[in-house]
Amino acid sequence: MSQISVKTISGLTRGLHVIEAIAAHQPIGLTALARLLDIDKSAMQRTLATLHESQWIRPAGEAPPRWELSTRCVVVAGQVYNGSSLTARAQPVMTELRDATGESVHLAVAENKHMIVLGVVDGNQMVRTALKVGQVHAPETSASGRVIHAYLTQQERENGSSETHLLLSPEEYQEIRSRGWSVSAGAVQQGSTSLAAAILDVSGSPLGAVVISGPETRVTEDHFDRFGELLRAAADQLGGTH
Repeated sequence: MSQISVKTISGLTRGLHVIEAIAAHQPIGLTALARLLDIDKSAMQRTLATLHESQWIRPAGEAPPRWELSTRCVVVAGQVYNGSSLTARAQPVMTELRDATGESVHLAVAENKHMIVLGVVDGNQMVRTALKVGQVHAPETSASGRVIHAYLTQQERENGSSETHLLLSPEEYQEIRSRGWSVSAGAVQQGSTSLAAAILDVSGSPLGAVVISGPETRVTEDHFDRFGELLRAAADQLGGTH
């Protein structure tokens, strides 16, 4: 990651942390936020007033107010989603995967020691794995994180992990890389199984992962090889050589 050698704005940083905290705990009040982020209550009150004035948050209708995110966040998130070339290219590919398997398919990328869901195509089964854009998965245990880690060095894996004790062994990552897909049970939802393949750029570095998820009673080992081959083909289609 490149570093910009200029002085940062601490108030803006605090505001962004507050937005993230509200997103995770909404609705939440002033005192709880100040305690959660270890910020002085008067500074927190000024930050909340600024975010409210700029229409990023709104009161949840209580006195004293508890805060929640406004629809402005949804609008900005939608612009990011629609503006991503990888997300746009992945949508028809994910739809084809869903049609071929009947299961839910999603696109995930690594960011700040998390796997973030950028795109979803719901399965066409009555009982299916339900996901949403913006959902966060652990890189150490999710299928998407495991397949991304398979293309990194051990140092890069550790640097991108908050729970290094949950990382697989180097031999297990090599096995994932050799076959081209990973598998994880219960990391997305309890009772579900996921398989993932890495989308690589022209240099062989991972851009993200495409994932198939479904109930463990349906996505069984009998399906792993077929689903894995479908995922590899989809990831190749989305990779840097296309």
